[in-house]
Amino acid sequence: MDEEIEEFLKQHETCFDRFTFDKIFRFLLANDFSHEDAKDTILFNCSLSALVLQERIHNNYYEKIEVDEEMSRDLISFKKEIELKILEEKINKLL
Repeated sequence: MDEEIEEFLKQHETCFDRFTFDKIFRFLLANDFSHEDAKDTILFNCSLSALVLQERIHNNYYEKIEVDEEMSRDLISFKKEIELKILEEKINKLL
């Protein structure tokens, strides 16, 4: 493994959310790792939360992650849901 990849993994050795997992995973894919090799590299080098393990590893969602996507589809939906809740709260405070 080259120094750039090792340094990146050191900077992201704790991974407690799906956004970070996907960032690490895409970085590895962009550096010519296969999906399986990227998954194994993350498992070997990073501490993962139970949520990340379940949502990305055990449910095999990592297989759907593509290097050219800016954000995974499930996270786009999650982000929109949070934005709507925040907007509703702000509107309710104004009323």
